[in-house]
Amino acid sequence: MTDIILIIVTVCILGGGITWCFLVHLNLFKHYHYVCIKCATSYKPTTFSQSLFGINGGDQRKLKCPKCNKREWANAIKDKPRV
Repeated sequence: MTDIILIIVTVCILGGGITWCFLVHLNLFKHYHYVCIKCATSYKPTTFSQSLFGINGGDQRKLKCPKCNKREWANAIKDKPRV
């Protein structure tokens, strides 16, 4: 009986953690744009999966730049709130 409870608690904790990480990243995807270091092009990733699987380096992500057409480091810039 305790094994079943332990499994249920573990699944709930892991599921909650994964859901939390997904929601945080979705918020970042919606509220940030990126500026390519090489060509200074400002853009948003075209898909959520591009942003989700981009290598994260703190305030930078390695994403595919639409102008360079290569995976380059880009600075993350917070979008201005709409009034």
